[in-house]
Amino acid sequence: MQLKDVGEFNFIRHIQNDTIHDSSTVITGIGDDCAVYRATDETDQLISTDTMVEGIHFSFRYMKPYDVGYRLMTANLSDIAAMGGTPRQIVLSVAAPEYVDTVILDEIYRGIKAQCARYHLNILGGDTVRTEGPMVWTVTIIGEVPTGTAIMRSGAQVGDIVGITNYVGYAATGLGALSYNLDGYAMTKVGHQRPDPQIELGQQLRQLGIHSMNDISDGLGSELNEIASASNVSIVIEEKAIPLHEETYELAKYLQTNPVDYALYGGEDFQLVFTAPKALIPKLESLSGITIIGEVISGPCHVQMVTPDKTIKTIEAKGYNHFHES
Repeated sequence: MQLKDVGEFNFIRHIQNDTIHDSSTVITGIGDDCAVYRATDETDQLISTDTMVEGIHFSFRYMKPYDVGYRLMTANLSDIAAMGGTPRQIVLSVAAPEYVDTVILDEIYRGIKAQCARYHLNILGGDTVRTEGPMVWTVTIIGEVPTGTAIMRSGAQVGDIVGITNYVGYAATGLGALSYNLDGYAMTKVGHQRPDPQIELGQQLRQLGIHSMNDISDGLGSELNEIASASNVSIVIEEKAIPLHEETYELAKYLQTNPVDYALYGGEDFQLVFTAPKALIPKLESLSGITIIGEVISGPCHVQMVTPDKTIKTIEAKGYNHFHES
């Protein structure tokens, strides 16, 4: 059945079940001109928006509709993770052509709702409209952190270590394998289709007292440059320290590419990169999935990488960019 056969309002009624997972923060949800929610005492509120456009951010050649919803939520949740926050509410909007099959829309919503249930997020409302172009999905997420504790990009200090969570270049590896229709690469294909946000690690890092943090949505090179620029510092990383999955090495060998480029410029891993005082190293090493890859030094606002042969390479602020060639 197509969306035009159901109609906007009937479809909204159809999908508005299972939207509240923490009723303690909700006064009025879906069904009025505005939702009304209650902020937790002694917290600062976080808000962020991400949009995914069919053909730009996702393709049904490589992703199932469920994956689209799941991944859209991960992109939003990752912004909250980067501040060390707790996600609370979302509103979402979709622009879809009238001929789209409602089964596709149902599955995208199912992916969204799965992530909301996992992280106890409430869906408070949104909008559904018709478009003549491709589908466009937008989620605005609201979270919170204890007052005065949000982790900014601008907090890096000279003498800090630079750390990272889990593998990077993971999603780009999966997309490469899918693009070339290669067998295998099971782990990284899932990493592209259904990446997970690092909510718990973000909170743990904030509680430890790290100085700055960024989520890796546009590539490690881009995110490190954002921290360097915002903090007015220089960053040096060790290429051999960057955690790459064995499937990344395998794909790079097959395509005769440099494996570290998947990490530096691939993006959409939704991992975290952070800086922290050296005194925290023992506590950081006790956390699962943390790798120290470099340090913050004084100097111009740029990022440099020491290669295995000790060459110093400047890492440009490039990665996924909507309006420029990367």
